[in-house]
Formats: sequence, structure tokens, C-alpha cells
Amino acid sequence: MHGRLKVKSTEEQIEAKKKDREKKLLLYNGAMSKIFLKKQDGELDQEMLLLSGEVLVVNPDVYTLWNFRKETFLELSKCLPGEQLQKLYQSELYFLEACLKKNPKSYGSWHHRCFVMDHMPDPDWKRELELCNQFLQLDERNFHCWDYRRFVVHSAKIPPEEEFEFSLRLINNNFSNYSSWHYRSKLLPILFPDATQPMGVSENALLKEYELVQNGFFTDPDDQSNWFYHRWLMGRGNQTLNINCFYVSREVNCVLVSFTQHIQIGKKTDLKLECNGQTMPGTVWLNPNRTSQPSCLWISF
Repeated sequence: MHGRLKVKSTEEQIEAKKKDREKKLLLYNGAMSKIFLKKQDGELDQEMLLLSGEVLVVNPDVYTLWNFRKETFLELSKCLPGEQLQKLYQSELYFLEACLKKNPKSYGSWHHRCFVMDHMPDPDWKRELELCNQFLQLDERNFHCWDYRRFVVHSAKIPPEEEFEFSLRLINNNFSNYSSWHYRSKLLPILFPDATQPMGVSENALLKEYELVQNGFFTDPDDQSNWFYHRWLMGRGNQTLNINCFYVSREVNCVLVSFTQHIQIGKKTDLKLECNGQTMPGTVWLNPNRTSQPSCLWISF
């Protein structure tokens, strides 16, 4: 009828998408062919950056092209003055932000950003820290961004006290932020070291963490992040190998031994059973599943 938009049928939509994919594939293959030809001829120049950039902005997970860009930057740095090199690296950072918006968890994009910051003449670490904050606001569990943040913190020599406070802000905003809890577990031994404690952290610091995580329990008792951190606090380091329980049953004619750690009897550990000062011959130890796999519970039938 007149005045109404024509709605495409399913077959027409499928055909249109197919043609669009074929067109994109043709452009992609053409660009990749040019890139590899230039690499083969050793032409690591501005055109290499332009061609590889056209592919990466659409698909930032082509790690080979990131390596080509690294080689190109290293080659250009031999002939460009410091000011031009700074501008070139700065434009690369803007380009990387576009790639990260396409895929915030792109290994290649984050690793290449480390390369750029390590090689540019005058890196702005404060801006990189703000960039991490922005991406963590979008996804607080983006471990790629957390890894990059640790790189920035180390390179910029940011005091661990500031990072400890940063983790607290994120936790107060969302007690379910497991990444921030984990970050605190790595900062505690640095800020509150105590060699006499099993975990290497002072008792007073651990008690404060207990109080903090308990607030999380009251906020959301079913959240796993709080309980995982609480389990870490309760761990207090690795226990020494010892016997928890020893039980003998005359009814089923077996011996049960419980240990403080998982062990593997028969391969890495030997266990001998003695009665009245004499070793019991032919003793075979199995875990509750009747296998020899590592376990903290062993039974001799």
C-alpha cells in the first residue's frame, strides 16, 4: 500500500547480509595481502601503520598485525626526531582506545599499549591510570585492564597505599567486586608485612580485613566474592603435613587416616602401618574413590 515502508523478507535479509559479508571479506583479504607483501619487502613505514590499522580497528585480535606495528615503530624511531616520535606514539594510543572500545578484552590491544608506553619519549602515566578507571567502571572484572593497571602502577611508581585506598573505593561501591578483593590480598603483604605470621601479614591488618568483609556479608550474604576473600583470610598460610584423625574399625577391618594436606600414597609419599611395633605387611592404601589419586583421606582395607 502507498505510504508504508516495505519490510524485507527473511530471504532478502539473509541475502543482503551474505553480500555484505562477502564484500567485507574481499576488503579484508585485499588488505591482508598488501600488508604481508609489504612485510616481505621490508617496507615498515607509515603505509604499513595505515593498512594494519584499517584491519585492527575492525578486528583487534589479529595479533600478528600488532607485531608488525611494533616492528614498524621500532624502525621509524631510528629516523624520526623525538617530537615527531612522541606525536606518532600519542596517535597510536588514541587508535588503541578505539580498538579497546571494539573489544575491551583484547589481549593484543592491551599488550601493544604496554609497548607504546614503554617506548614513547614522554609517557603520561596519570592519563593511563584514568583510562584504567574508565574501563573498570564499564567492567570491574576486566582482568586485562587489571593487569595493565598493575603495569602502569609499577612503571609510574605509584605508592601501594594509594592502590589500597583505590581498591577500598571499588569495594565500597560494590562488595561483589572480586577483582578488588584479590588486589587487596596482593597489597596486604607489601603494606603490612610480618614475617612471623604464616601469611606474612600483620595480625592487626588481618583483623581490619575481617571487619571489612563482614560488612559485605551483611550487605549481601549470598555473594561469593566476600566468602572467597574470607576463606583466604582464614587460610593463614599453608598447614604443615600432619595427621588430623586416625580411626580403626574392627567391624569392616579397615584403617582410616585423615591428613591436613592432600597427599599421594604410593608415588610421592609412603605410609607404613605398625601394630605392636611390627609393620603390617601387604598394606594397600586407597582414597575414598578407591583410587591412588591425591587425597587428604586414605583407607586401608
